[in-house]
Amino acid sequence: MHKEKILFLIRLPPPMHGAAKMNFLYLNSKVINYQYDIKYIKLNHYSSLQRNIFSIFLQLFGFLKIIAVLFFNLLFFDYKLVYFEIAPKGSAFIRDSIYIWICKLFNKKIICQFHAKGISQEIKIKWKLKYYKKVFKNVNVILLSKMLYYDVKSIIPEKNIFYLPNGIEDEITDREFKDILKIRLQNKELVLLYLSNMIESKGPLDVLEICRLLKKEKVNFKCYFAGTWDSESFKIKWFSLVKKYNLNNECIYVGPKYGLEKNKLLFKTNYLIFPTQYPMECYPLVILEAFMFGVPVLAYNNGAIGDIINSKELGFVALNNKYVEISDYIIKERYKSKNYLLIRNKFKKDFMFNRSEHKLKSIFITVIK
Repeated sequence: MHKEKILFLIRLPPPMHGAAKMNFLYLNSKVINYQYDIKYIKLNHYSSLQRNIFSIFLQLFGFLKIIAVLFFNLLFFDYKLVYFEIAPKGSAFIRDSIYIWICKLFNKKIICQFHAKGISQEIKIKWKLKYYKKVFKNVNVILLSKMLYYDVKSIIPEKNIFYLPNGIEDEITDREFKDILKIRLQNKELVLLYLSNMIESKGPLDVLEICRLLKKEKVNFKCYFAGTWDSESFKIKWFSLVKKYNLNNECIYVGPKYGLEKNKLLFKTNYLIFPTQYPMECYPLVILEAFMFGVPVLAYNNGAIGDIINSKELGFVALNNKYVEISDYIIKERYKSKNYLLIRNKFKKDFMFNRSEHKLKSIFITVIK
């Protein structure tokens, strides 16, 4: 069976984040690899969130290496399509746009996937608007949700847009889920969880504010924080607030957690709290991970989060992005029974990876034609 070639230009773990995880899943998808001959070029050259002078030189060397490898691939292999996970703004976009120009030089069909947002703010500057329009002329684009079209509507016509929500693989069986519910129902106190990188804009300080208000109302709870620090200064700031609010017994930092260790946290969690105001937030996988374990999610209205938590059974979206809204919700709802099974069934119906990989395959077929 002859298979047409597709070149992936993608960022891969480490470090682990939503875009890298989705790229890894698509790259290794049996559905996509059965249909196409997939080759890839890895775009990232660092393994942690923190940056230093050495990582800057590494990125410059990596950029030049990628250009050379890209030229080689386009010269000697007949790719029908280039699939490119592209940065939406800043110097990263300027760098990535050079890869697009190279692909255009070889007259390749290009489809760009955005896992972040921020274009609508960038193109308020006139020369940037013109440049973005030139870069994306005759380029197809994948967005994670229709809620995100506003970010690109000034530069990309809707006829060139495809929508592809994220999906993840189910890591547990229904039998295991029943055992998990038994663990969760044994909680003697409300168990809350913050599960993301420990970056200020992702909301860990807002979670502390929520905990401060819960303690003030004498709610019996534990809140676990799991994630990697992006800087030593923020780490010091976070721990100083824990001490200031007298939350040492209630707020527990457990470090970065992956695999089974992360799952064990989700086993006992009553609510995942994700008050992210990260400017580039789109479609956080951590929400889907919580749904897999039947955990309701309390979050801010950012990116496509309102499209994911689209019913009251799945959790709560604070439309005004105020931590007091989430604390009030917990205080009022904490004694009500949670729809753990309904949430898991919703995950299996709408948020599993097999839906996403089949959808991406159909997008490839459409664009290549």
